[in-house]
Amino acid sequence: MDVSRYSSIIVAVVIGAALVACASVVTQGVVHIKAPNDIIRITGSARKIIRSDLITWHAKITARDAKMDAAYQSLRAGVAKTQAYLLKHGLTANEVTISPTETETFYAPLPKGQADYGSSIFRPITGYRLTQEVVVQSSQVELVDKLARSVTDLMGGGIQIESLAPEYLYTKLGELKVEMLAAAAKDARQRADQVAQNSGCHVARVRYAQMGVMRIIPAYTTSENAEGTYDTTTLDKEIVAVVSAGFSIR
Repeated sequence: MDVSRYSSIIVAVVIGAALVACASVVTQGVVHIKAPNDIIRITGSARKIIRSDLITWHAKITARDAKMDAAYQSLRAGVAKTQAYLLKHGLTANEVTISPTETETFYAPLPKGQADYGSSIFRPITGYRLTQEVVVQSSQVELVDKLARSVTDLMGGGIQIESLAPEYLYTKLGELKVEMLAAAAKDARQRADQVAQNSGCHVARVRYAQMGVMRIIPAYTTSENAEGTYDTTTLDKEIVAVVSAGFSIR
């Protein structure tokens, strides 16, 4: 079954199951009441801290020399040492891949006063810089997070390596989405119950239930983004679900 459709059904069922009351003003919710047979509009939300279960990390190894062969041999040795370092510290061969080699050629500067027409055909080559990326994708999140910071120790052995910032991902969002929408719907119901305690009206029925954008933001932050976000910069994240519901009253 389609997850989005299933989620919408849950939202409507969970909200509609127990909302049989009246309406006033409730804190932390959005409620508007004008007159009998009007609509109460309530926003419910749910939050949960999650930990990333997949990490992607890139490290760039670079070698530069006046001769192409020398630069290549240096690069090859650096990549091999980096790969061996990662395997030695707990990663598997399937978690480590090597990207194709990128080559940059350097030319002698133009003589003073000579215009540069964008062509290097008459300028002698002064050297080459070769680059390869070691790419790690693993469910061993804490291990890779640690290696991303320690791999630069290889620079002491003459390897030119740059460790890029890891990306932290959560792969079970589809499963969690249904749970979070149900929790947001429950929150809307509880707010409606609170409204009922301070009003003499009755909720007749659910008129609509609309899901907001599911957001994943850094944990323990006050960041809000109505357009939705998917944070990949932090190990621990907070998932936020919002449901807007309208109820007819009498």
